[in-house]
Amino acid sequence: MAVYLVLAAITILIAFFSDREVAKPEKGFFECPERTRGQVKNKILYSMIFFLLFGVSATRIAVGGDYWSYTSIFNLLAQNRDKSVATEFGFNILVKVVQKLFGYDGKQYIIIFAIVAFATIFFFMKGLEEFSEDFFVSFSMFMLLGYYASSFNSIRSYLAFSVAFYSIRYIFKKEYWKFVLMILLASTFHISILLVLVAYPLGKIKWKPWFIALISLFGISLLALPNVYRRLVFLIYPQYENTIYDTGDVSYINIARCIAVLVFAIVLYKKVIKDNERNRFYFNMNIFATIVYVCCSFLPVVSRIGYYFNIFQILLVPALIDAIPKKWVRTVLKVLIVAVGFAYYAYFIYSSQYNGTRLIPYFNWIIN
Repeated sequence: MAVYLVLAAITILIAFFSDREVAKPEKGFFECPERTRGQVKNKILYSMIFFLLFGVSATRIAVGGDYWSYTSIFNLLAQNRDKSVATEFGFNILVKVVQKLFGYDGKQYIIIFAIVAFATIFFFMKGLEEFSEDFFVSFSMFMLLGYYASSFNSIRSYLAFSVAFYSIRYIFKKEYWKFVLMILLASTFHISILLVLVAYPLGKIKWKPWFIALISLFGISLLALPNVYRRLVFLIYPQYENTIYDTGDVSYINIARCIAVLVFAIVLYKKVIKDNERNRFYFNMNIFATIVYVCCSFLPVVSRIGYYFNIFQILLVPALIDAIPKKWVRTVLKVLIVAVGFAYYAYFIYSSQYNGTRLIPYFNWIIN
């Protein structure tokens, strides 16, 4: 448990020293011929955070509830028993390429986990670097709400999740074909990402009263007709029906979080959201997350669906805080986020030994 808390403390401290006043380069960092000292400083800090997160994730052994389940999948794929696994073909190709390049002696799973960890953390960090107006607050929420630690489980869905998070850059740039292509490629690792092909473009448009009414009716129908929607979902994801994932859990913490952010955003709606395209998108995503957590508890692994939407709270909340005129209030809120966040993070890690996610004890192949 200490590994996670120390890692969070160190990386959040590094994020604290990032310069939020530095202008983001219009081109990529290495493409920009005139990089300022502040941009170089931030890039160094972001890189330090990336390699710390990657190091802990990539070197783990037997950490995560499905760690050994994935090694069994790798074994089956090495035997060309593709029909015996439920993983998507893109992931299967990655596994086979690694096995082909490095041979197969039963240890290649270490490399596969490292590759997936690298890509997952890369897309999350790139998204935070590009979209966040206050990297310190956004990154603190990313760590302390458990997004990083949760990526030790369900590695395919978290890779797709990280790609979805980063893909919004193409929606904001109106390069929709790149957005679609990126999502389709990521769906070859986890098909759940396909839902954002509809949801994210809907989040970008200005909602008219008729659309708000339609969304409200849809939410009511989810509560009234859960069995109908279950049948529709299991037509696409039959592998989840009547499994350990089909539990119908209600995530009260996520419901409370979504409602709290919604109320905070409504108070500052005119000032922060109404005329700001990005903040309006984040706000709409929080509404989708609220609907998912309140109305869709009948779905298996509903939290994984909700993550595609509530991740944008880590971008919206800093924007809302910055709109508060009194500096001392902004400072207090940031301190509360970190303090309460650490308490929640410690509980989240500790409870993993009982809820099946098995984040502790932490082992790695370097010293264990």
